[in-house]
Amino acid sequence: MTRVKDLLMATDLTDRSERALERAFQLQDQAGGGRLTLLHVIAHGLPTELASRRRSETEALLAKRLASVRGIRNLRAIVVTGDPFSVIIGEAVTHRLDLVVIGEPGKHRYADIFMGTTAERVIRFSDRPVLMVKQISQGPYRRVLVAFDGSEGAARALHTALSIAAGAEFRVVHAWWPPHVSLGDSDAARQMIGEENERLKALIERAAKEAVVSSPSQPSKLAIDMVENNPYTVMRNESTWPDLLVMGTHSKGRLATTVTIGNLARHMLAEVACDVLVSRP
Repeated sequence: MTRVKDLLMATDLTDRSERALERAFQLQDQAGGGRLTLLHVIAHGLPTELASRRRSETEALLAKRLASVRGIRNLRAIVVTGDPFSVIIGEAVTHRLDLVVIGEPGKHRYADIFMGTTAERVIRFSDRPVLMVKQISQGPYRRVLVAFDGSEGAARALHTALSIAAGAEFRVVHAWWPPHVSLGDSDAARQMIGEENERLKALIERAAKEAVVSSPSQPSKLAIDMVENNPYTVMRNESTWPDLLVMGTHSKGRLATTVTIGNLARHMLAEVACDVLVSRP
């Protein structure tokens, strides 16, 4: 069971980060406690005097921001110098935080430009679930769309979503390409493919239901849909409905060059307007 209480919110002091901070405040308040760490990283390479001045100014700015928050305890702000990606990952691991909250990168036209940003690298390598906030918080999440393929990453993302969106309406969608069957294939082959599809559909549906049943927080409504179509097309068409999209990512190795978040997650992260929660296995 996944309980999300202790959060790390990484800020670059932009308005995009401010939206993420407001969501982090809402989630901590909803959790009824826990820790919220606000982190800003000053990049290496600045002259010493400039780096020192920026640190002092940023610490004062963050202290003022936290002082304006009422009714939330266990808040702290830290400013460090280093590589933003490495510091964010390290803080989450060192302090055993449950969720990393980040703002979306600057707007770009193409999904490929998203690759290589700090946000993408955090999502790719963090062993904690990551919430990318895109929208201004309007209170607790109400509509959650889950791209579910039965993988460990998808199951972990679903458990996390159930914790941070307790009482929301959940739609779990599994989409897959139907196998190609040529005109020359026998009826027996077609029947075998059909039976295998039904078996896989049953496994996916059971895995999704088990994840929900085992969670301490239950959705107000749960629908599980199985769709034979291009997963990207299905999720893109559905993406106007939720205020939170949930996906698992795929880790294919330990080296930086062999770890990927997967094509579907990459495109959805760059293209959808709603917040996105992702998790590795």
